[in-house]
Amino acid sequence: MLPHRRVYRTKSEWPDAGSLRALGETVFGFPMKLPSMAHDENGDTAHQSAAALKETFATIGNETRAEILRILGEDPYAELSFSELRSRMGEDIDSGQFNYHLKQLRGQFVDRTDDGYTLRPEGVTLYRLIRAGSFTQELHLEPFGAGFDCYFCEAAVEARYETGVFELVCPGCAYQYGKARLPPSAIDPDEPHAALSLIDQYLRQNILALSGGVCPFCVNALDVGFVPGEDVWVESAAELDVLVEYSCDHCGNGHYLSVGLSLLYESSLISFFEDHGVDVTSIPHWNLEFAITNDAVTVRETDPWEVSLTVSRDDERLVIVVDDDLTVLESYREAG
Repeated sequence: MLPHRRVYRTKSEWPDAGSLRALGETVFGFPMKLPSMAHDENGDTAHQSAAALKETFATIGNETRAEILRILGEDPYAELSFSELRSRMGEDIDSGQFNYHLKQLRGQFVDRTDDGYTLRPEGVTLYRLIRAGSFTQELHLEPFGAGFDCYFCEAAVEARYETGVFELVCPGCAYQYGKARLPPSAIDPDEPHAALSLIDQYLRQNILALSGGVCPFCVNALDVGFVPGEDVWVESAAELDVLVEYSCDHCGNGHYLSVGLSLLYESSLISFFEDHGVDVTSIPHWNLEFAITNDAVTVRETDPWEVSLTVSRDDERLVIVVDDDLTVLESYREAG
């Protein structure tokens, strides 16, 4: 069983101000392409300037403010009065200093209500990221079996976790089946296999958002299109003839998915497998060969793109044909 999320009950367990100050370098996203700020016509950032980001990180990069966030985060839906919040801070800070630092947090991370102080949604998000171990825990695991064999060389695929990065890699041919940044709390080092199904469902959230044309980071619309695998620098991309590229003009986030993963939540595909007694929404997606390889993919045209995915079960096949922005042109079943 995986451990419950850890609550930091003492100040010594909470990350120091320096760790919080590094937040912008370590937390906000794990895209396959480096994000860049959107710019307006004058070259200024359209939504948040570098100066504003620096000010935000400086706001939380203080021991007293970090402690206020910790206390409020332990019960984010409670409203603590000034005196109650002050009493939980301990005796080593006077009332004037406490009031000053509390004011610095108000508006960005803390709200003041008629009944006291509570975390804003941004403050709750920050607290939960920290509580997940992103700044206070380090975890390195020796590779362990992922429970399936490589589709390219038949070696047993391994799962790895180090420095906040989870990977599924074949030790035989080095094909990378997946890579994502996860907090240390996601994996119990004593039972790492137990985390695989949870990690699959976690990654599926991003897959579902991307396939729906929504950026999983800033919730803006994505540009979607096909790209030859040989033109993509991501590990192992060259093994696939074609990939689907998702890019966000708003935050600069970008991802690449196989055609099978991009169509994993297509209604006709889900119903096809359901009719054959298979729930593709619950099986780890790396156990679905059509979602990982290009064996089921046919590139019919490239200008404009027209691509088909053909999956088989028992004596029946499903063919899904999509255009260059993944709109389904046709979907039909046939004997086979």
